Amino acid sequence: MPEVDRRHFLQNSAALAASISAFEVASSAARAQAQAPDETPKADAKKVGANEQLRVAVLGVNGRGMDHISGYLRHKGARITTICDVDRNVIGKANKAIAAKYGSEPKYVQDLRRVFDDPNIDIVSIATPNHWHALATIWACQAGKDVYVEKPVSHNVTEGRRMVDASDKYKRIVQTGTQCRSHKAVQDAIAFLRSGKLGKVYMAKGLCYKWRPSIGHKPDGTAPAGLDYNLWTGPAEMKPYNPNKLHYNWHWVWNTGNGDLGNQGIHQMDLARWGLGKTEFPKAVQASGGRYGYTDDGETPNTLSASYEYDDCLLEFEVRGLPTNEELGVKVGNLYFGTEGVLAITGYNDWQVYFGQKMEKGPGGNGGGDHYDNFLKAVRSRDRKSLNADIEEGHQSSAFCHLGNIAYKLGRKLHINPSSESFLNDPEADSMLTRQYRAPFVVPNKV
Repeated sequence: MPEVDRRHFLQNSAALAASISAFEVASSAARAQAQAPDETPKADAKKVGANEQLRVAVLGVNGRGMDHISGYLRHKGARITTICDVDRNVIGKANKAIAAKYGSEPKYVQDLRRVFDDPNIDIVSIATPNHWHALATIWACQAGKDVYVEKPVSHNVTEGRRMVDASDKYKRIVQTGTQCRSHKAVQDAIAFLRSGKLGKVYMAKGLCYKWRPSIGHKPDGTAPAGLDYNLWTGPAEMKPYNPNKLHYNWHWVWNTGNGDLGNQGIHQMDLARWGLGKTEFPKAVQASGGRYGYTDDGETPNTLSASYEYDDCLLEFEVRGLPTNEELGVKVGNLYFGTEGVLAITGYNDWQVYFGQKMEKGPGGNGGGDHYDNFLKAVRSRDRKSLNADIEEGHQSSAFCHLGNIAYKLGRKLHINPSSESFLNDPEADSMLTRQYRAPFVVPNKV
């Protein structure tokens, strides 16, 4: 068992605390021994000076993590001091990009727990696979670090709420990687919806029409040298190593990913919910679809239709991974239907209004933004309200994706209690709000 720092564990409950031990580092070769968790963050939530450089560690650098690296390299007030990836074989691009900017390579660690141990790190930027997002965020908050965490913020519904709890308890700034919220085009479009000029918005639709080819089949094998497969698996169920279920393809396997609804689709789900002005779970959800057109090692649907019900409006979502048409010029984006017309957000940076039965063009525009800049400013000010995508927003939108996937798996309409973020009289569905965790990588029931 890899060594584990005592700071990284919270008590799940009195019963759990009595049945398991927390862990303390003995040596790099020693087994961890029992000890109570440290509830106190290492670093105070102090306001950082305007000229003080923020030290950043990026977790996961093979895919989305390269955008994190590019994002921080643009800012003089932040410096990437550390990169972390369980696979030593994929760190070359990150090292090269950072060295080109700073003149030297960053520190590399394979075990993310060593990042949380380091008092010289202020920010942990998480671009791991989905199944690691929650625990890495909670551990980082415990260690007194601020966090930027990729979307979806969680692998299941319950994890997201624990992440919000950790941000609250440890007074950490936690930004969700739904960068559309920092784009001028999206902000302008939402402002137009709020103005009432589209009339009563009765439906929002998220579109994820993104071609996804078959990943084929590959046999199980042996993890290559340089990859710590135990750490890669982390909180998930340990399964035989298969090269077809790791880099990026982990999105299409339920053990580690959430399908395209929780991959590309989380962006459009977030904007659909934002446009409707909903800050609570829907009262019901239903979904249908399948993995059509091919048979491969993937498990998640490439075609999915999900519907989320409120008393006064509807949120619809579609995933289409095979060839398909556009809707109002949109393949990846959002449509908002009001009594006076339709508003379309195309991609991340463009919006357009169409009025009346004849769909005559109205206002529109474009414009991007800098989500990392918004995050870094909030870290300095210690003002969570200044975040464009606080972890609470990330939890809500991620949870909608999980609810849709649960409804798809069960194949029936599910009724929800928004106040408890659980299902109504449905133990089978409730059991899918969380998962069984693999010790010692356990997301706590209570933070």
